[in-house]
Amino acid sequence: MDLSSTDKVTILLHALTHQLGEIQRREGREQQLFEWSTGFLVAAFGALVALSDRANPLPYALPIKILATLLIAVPSSILAIRILGYSKRSVENATTVERIEVLLHMFEAGYYGPTSPYPPGWEGTFASGRKQRRTAFYYSGILLLMAFCVVMTIWLLL
Repeated sequence: MDLSSTDKVTILLHALTHQLGEIQRREGREQQLFEWSTGFLVAAFGALVALSDRANPLPYALPIKILATLLIAVPSSILAIRILGYSKRSVENATTVERIEVLLHMFEAGYYGPTSPYPPGWEGTFASGRKQRRTAFYYSGILLLMAFCVVMTIWLLL
């Protein structure tokens, strides 16, 4: 198959749009998972506080504590890992974006006019900037800290 220059540029632009969209989607998913999980943990904490005010103790307290611990710790850990995974994959998307920008000559002066469309200082910094992004680590850390607090509440109040 022999493609014209216009076809190649169209394909590259489509790929660039797709990769940038994937980065945005992954960031949105990180935030959404964080919001859902922290909301769940706050609700679980509220339920625990409400249950702790019972006059009579729960039957089978130890198995209930173990089950409640598992129901909090396992999903929270999985969600924290997924949040970090989305962040890692967005770095891979950013690396692809950088390669496409080079193929489109986005940093070359004289290719599209007297100056390049992007400042030369931007070249090769997108993926490294994504690697330095710490939001996913903060989300995961806060999520795991909240899960730990809820688990401690289980063992102290039930």
